[in-house]
Amino acid sequence: STKDKKEGELPTPPIAVDRQWISKLLQKFPNSNSRRNDKALVVAPMVDQSDLPFRLLCRRYGANLCFTPMIHAGLASTSKTYRAKFMGTWLTPEDRPLIAQICGSDPDKVLTTARLVEPYVDGIDINCGCPQDIARRGNYGAFLLEQEDTLLTLVKHLVAHLRVPLSIKVRILPGPDIEASLALYGKIVDAGIHLLTIHGRTRTQKAGLTGHADWETIGKAVELYGDRIPIFANGSIQDYDDVEECLRVTNADGVMSSESLLEYPPIFYRIPQTPERTIGRLQLAMEYVQLAKQYPPEKGGQGSGVKCIRMHLHRFLHQDLQEDTALRQKVVEVKSVAGLESCIEDCQQNHLRVNHSIASEKLSWYRRHRDGASKPVTASAPRDDDEDEDLLDEGVGVDLFGCDGEDCNGGDY
Repeated sequence: STKDKKEGELPTPPIAVDRQWISKLLQKFPNSNSRRNDKALVVAPMVDQSDLPFRLLCRRYGANLCFTPMIHAGLASTSKTYRAKFMGTWLTPEDRPLIAQICGSDPDKVLTTARLVEPYVDGIDINCGCPQDIARRGNYGAFLLEQEDTLLTLVKHLVAHLRVPLSIKVRILPGPDIEASLALYGKIVDAGIHLLTIHGRTRTQKAGLTGHADWETIGKAVELYGDRIPIFANGSIQDYDDVEECLRVTNADGVMSSESLLEYPPIFYRIPQTPERTIGRLQLAMEYVQLAKQYPPEKGGQGSGVKCIRMHLHRFLHQDLQEDTALRQKVVEVKSVAGLESCIEDCQQNHLRVNHSIASEKLSWYRRHRDGASKPVTASAPRDDDEDEDLLDEGVGVDLFGCDGEDCNGGDY
């Protein structure tokens, strides 16, 4: 298609595949706070959650590559308001290197959407990992992996027209036949992509069925295709020890994390935060809100304003909100950034009252589908964490990314 071409514009030759392009990016934009810069330590694309202020917080604590929230090609093609969020107004020089993720299956719509952000980012990523029903209805995410012709047509179209490298984020295909997944990855690599991120789970492995990511299959993909393009591993990254073990098992070029970073961004920090923390969750909540005031998510930060900030506080302070139901209700009900700052102050007073120990803090929200996966659900059981998230979303309606209140971060646990 040439719909995106201006009259008289000459075709752009495909970008040559450079096995070292990620390494070169990390060298061009070094992060002195990273635990290491010879491997990519990556913030995953997360709807309404990998917003600019959150990305900047993660970079402050060691992330050396970030992905934008998923950009919905269908909405970008029909909504001027939605489109305006991705026109470069959200940029800041510190937010590099940066890859923009897009979802969709229509080659022209996806390419047109890519054109909006192409001048401002270091790569374009196609979402082939989201396992949610909203992705099934929209015909994108992990469901594209089961439509090989549609997927390869999309990939080849983008490779032929993009002016920046193309990345694909995938899962493992459902079923016991790992060879089918590896063969599909090979076809995608043959189509000319420049980066592959593999989430080591199938689309059915989510919520209580999460399980540990299959790093061995990622390692097999690296053995087969890692001499041609860089490959990132995704899944089961709880702390930096997991980062190192994942790199050992997979020999990947980088590790992507989402849920553990959402609760505790310093996983990649140059100063180790295990076995004892020196940076507490309250400090992170305070720093995030200050960044969100500087770069409001609804005014170019690629998030939905107070809702986005509220959800981040729910992740950072999850343990505190589990213990203090009145504070949790206050977080749900406040409608302003000032109100959320008041909640942080209340939490701070709670910490002072009990002589809270930062060193002994542990992940809480991240563990919700792991520690509780085998617990029976009964009518009399207390509110669980997912219900908390529903309550925190109450009254918001369809979010700016077309996810109807679903957890659309693709489940990159």
